[in-house]
Amino acid sequence: MRITGGIARGIRLKTIDEDTLRPATDYLRQAVFSSLGERVIGQRFLDLFAGVGGYGLEAWSRGAQSGIFIENNTKIARVLEDNITTIQRQLATNVNCPVWYSDAMTANVGETFGLVFVDPPYALARAYGSAMLTRFARYLAPTSQSCLVFEMPVDIELPPPPGLKAMRRFAKRGKNSPAAIIYAPDS
Repeated sequence: MRITGGIARGIRLKTIDEDTLRPATDYLRQAVFSSLGERVIGQRFLDLFAGVGGYGLEAWSRGAQSGIFIENNTKIARVLEDNITTIQRQLATNVNCPVWYSDAMTANVGETFGLVFVDPPYALARAYGSAMLTRFARYLAPTSQSCLVFEMPVDIELPPPPGLKAMRRFAKRGKNSPAAIIYAPDS
């Protein structure tokens, strides 16, 4: 797994063999961020179910100013912290992007962000995808440049909740293949 664009392009991210970890593929992240383009620059991000940080670190490399990672598995979060340090060195910055050791479903962040990334375990996405989308949409800043990216198995459809519109869907074929939808405020 590597950063696919921006200043830290090509940097390999550490990962671990953990049953609950399914890192976002380079292909899917590259497609999502190519579509987001300039919307990333200067934004603060929230990376929910962060894992080893693929989405948030990609955003940071591509010009996001800072963000928060939420991961409840402490073993995975330690790897994420190592990845954050690696990207900080590459970006030559002391900007703090904290890791919250918390369950994304119950965390209360208390602010809004220009970019929200939701990449839950697929079993959770299947069982609670619509409820998660509605819950996490509250963290999206109400600006025309804000976006929420939700990764899920390809066979799931998540219609946008009130106040959001689906901008683009990316998917690969195959039963457990990943898909991602970019949502934006419906204004």
